[in-house]
Amino acid sequence: MDATSRQSSAAIEVESTREHEALFHMLSEEPFSFRFFQSVRLLERLFPERKPVGYFVSPQSEVVRFSSRTSLNFPASEIQSFRENDSRPNDMEVNFLGLTTVNGPLPHPYAEHLLDRMRAKDYAPGDFFNLFNHRFVSLFYRSWKRYRFFIGYELDKTRGQVSGDPVTASLYSLLGFGTAGLLQRTAVPDEAMLYYAGLLGRNVPTSQALKQLLSDFFEVPVRIEEFTGNWNLLPEEDLTYLNDTGLQSESLGIGTIVGDAVWDQHGTVTVRLGPMPLKQYQDFLPGGVAARQLEAWLRLFGQGEFDFAVRLVLAREEVPGVLLTPEQNGMGRLGFESWLKNRPFLHDAEDAVYRLH
Repeated sequence: MDATSRQSSAAIEVESTREHEALFHMLSEEPFSFRFFQSVRLLERLFPERKPVGYFVSPQSEVVRFSSRTSLNFPASEIQSFRENDSRPNDMEVNFLGLTTVNGPLPHPYAEHLLDRMRAKDYAPGDFFNLFNHRFVSLFYRSWKRYRFFIGYELDKTRGQVSGDPVTASLYSLLGFGTAGLLQRTAVPDEAMLYYAGLLGRNVPTSQALKQLLSDFFEVPVRIEEFTGNWNLLPEEDLTYLNDTGLQSESLGIGTIVGDAVWDQHGTVTVRLGPMPLKQYQDFLPGGVAARQLEAWLRLFGQGEFDFAVRLVLAREEVPGVLLTPEQNGMGRLGFESWLKNRPFLHDAEDAVYRLH
């Protein structure tokens, strides 16, 4: 890692630490301004090395330790207090689901007895009840998280793990990527395929769906031209030779063909991208990152049923001139980025076309 990268990483760590300190300060000073579910969700993301609450793990390894406030007053907020701890779980006192609260399942004399013991600085009975309160609140949060799949998804991302939630696995299966060996094999990020699962999962692919996908992913104007046609080369056995062998390819009106290719009007779809600036245009040229991603999208969308032609459109004000010097830096490829230019272009340049088979 070079010095610039180290400085950048250090700056990110410092900024992240400041954000954590600010969050904990707000949660400690103004717990009433936080909602319970969002607070625990943030804590699980800020402490990915600790275990989430509500599972079969040691409470000492969990991200937060819950307790329920013993009181016969009606609460004004979900969270009563929060305290950050370095070597053990953070402490959060809540105003619900307690055994000895105003709405708790135990009779009020239990709460009154605990309040008397607390005034005598005897906290042992309350700590005993909080053993159960912690589990109740943890399971309550886990039940809330279960039906919000994005919570588990973002937690896996925070920990740098492959998302294993059921919804993500189901979407991958619908797209034909249901096993781990099929993931991370294309130039397109796997998560992008999940995002466009509704467009990719259609039984019949449409030009409108392809246009919507490409224009949104690449952020360029897209136009789909159907039935542009192309020449298909014939296999050797279908060519016509005057050899008197009795093959159908030598019979007039049956299989005789003049030439070695036939025109297929509906076999090719042309994808027109642009107009776009020069830097983005170069990225779409063969070998570029955007070109590889475009090829992956088209192969995935077409499922081998179509050939695609890609037409790149460069904005007229971005068209460069050709200057044959050693400082070309790869510019000037014939057919792609070389124009005889002696005055500004009046129209966008759309000469670059290449095919994907």
